Amino acid sequence: MTSQRTAGARPHLTWRWLRGGAALCLLLLGAEAALAQTTPAQPGPARPQRSHVRSMDDAARDMGTDPRMRNVPQEKRVATAEFVTGNMLFVLLHEMGHAHVTEMGLPVLGREEDAADGYATLTMLKLGSDFSTRVLIEASKGWFLSAERDQKKGSMLAFYDEHGLDKQRAYQIVCLMVGADSDKFKAVADWVKMPESRQDSCQGDHSNATYSWDLVLKPHRRAADQPKTKIDVVYGEGKGKMESYAKAFRAIGLLDIIAGYAAEEFTWRAPFTLEMQTCGQPDAHWDLSTHKLTLCYEMAEEFVQLYGDSVAERKTAGKMSQNELLALNIKRIRMAHGMSMENLASDAGLPMNWMSRMERGLENASVSQLEKLARALNTETVDFFVPPKNETARVMPAVKRARK
Repeated sequence: MTSQRTAGARPHLTWRWLRGGAALCLLLLGAEAALAQTTPAQPGPARPQRSHVRSMDDAARDMGTDPRMRNVPQEKRVATAEFVTGNMLFVLLHEMGHAHVTEMGLPVLGREEDAADGYATLTMLKLGSDFSTRVLIEASKGWFLSAERDQKKGSMLAFYDEHGLDKQRAYQIVCLMVGADSDKFKAVADWVKMPESRQDSCQGDHSNATYSWDLVLKPHRRAADQPKTKIDVVYGEGKGKMESYAKAFRAIGLLDIIAGYAAEEFTWRAPFTLEMQTCGQPDAHWDLSTHKLTLCYEMAEEFVQLYGDSVAERKTAGKMSQNELLALNIKRIRMAHGMSMENLASDAGLPMNWMSRMERGLENASVSQLEKLARALNTETVDFFVPPKNETARVMPAVKRARK
C-alpha cells in the first residue's frame, strides 16, 4: 500500500524517536526548534500532534520483523538500525544536493557527486547535535566497509566513475568534520589514520565548501513571508522482504523531516516529490524530468547486509589463530601502503623466505621481528592484533564536545 503526504507546511515535530534525546530523525529537529523561535506563529487551528512516541528501539523492532533479524538481540538490532538509518539519511541528503543543483541552476566547479557529498556533510555539521555527528560517523563507516568489501571480492576500482572511490568519500566526510572542529573530531581522524598533514589542510576544505554552498544557496533562502513550496512525501509499498523497511521508515517519518526542512528553508522553482519505493535493486536518484527524488528500500537491505557481514567477519577473526591474524593484518597494512612483500622484508631487515611463510600463517614472529615490521610500516605492533575490519566496523571513539 502506498501512502502520500504533503510537506508544504512543516511537519509538527513534537514526537521524539530515540531514548537519551537523540531521535532517529533528530537530524533536523535542532533546526526545526531554531526556526520555530524565529518564525512568527501563523493564525488558525492548531495542527494535530502525534501522540505516540517513536524510539530507536521501535525502529529496530520494525526492521527486526525480517526473519533474519528475529533471533538477533535487541541491542544489536538497535546498532544495525542506527547504521542503516545514518547511511540512508546521508544518501537522501546527497540526492537533495543534486536537487538543489538542478532545480536552482547552481554552478558546480568540479564533480557534482563531490558537491552533493559536501552538501550532505555540511548540512549535518551545521546542526551540531550528537545524533548528526553519529550519522556522519556511520556514513563514513559505511563507505569504509563498502571499500573493504569490494577489495575482498577483488572488484576493480572504477576510476572512470562519476563518483569518487568509496574510501576517498569516507575520508572526505571525516576531513570536513575535522575542518569544522579539529579539536572535537581529531579522535575520529586519528582512528581512521588520517595523517596529521591532511588533518591540517581540512580546515581549508571545510571553509571552501561552506562558503561555496552558502553563497549559491543565499538567493534561494525562503523569507518568512514567502509561501512554502509543496513537497509531496510518498512511502511506496514494501514488497516481499522490503516490507519491514517500508514499515520502519514510514513510522519514523524519514522523508517528512527532510521535506519539511526543504520547504521551510528554501524557495523552489516547482513542487516536487520525495519517495521511497521497492525498486528491485539498491538505488537512489533525483530525476529532473519528473521532479522526483527516489530512495529505494533495497538500499536499506544493502546496508543491513554490509553491517552484518562486518560483524560476521569480526566474529570469524576472533576464532583465528594468532599466526593467521598476524599474517592477515600485516598483509592488509602492507597493501594499504602499496608496498610489496619484498620491499617490506628489505625495509624491516628480515629474510624474504621468512616473510613469505609468515604472510601465509606458517611462521611465528618474535617481539623483535614485529617491532621491525611495525617501524617499516609506520604503525604500532598492537595494530597487528586487531581483528580484520575492526577499525572501521567497530564504534569509533566518542567525539569531544565543542569548547564553549
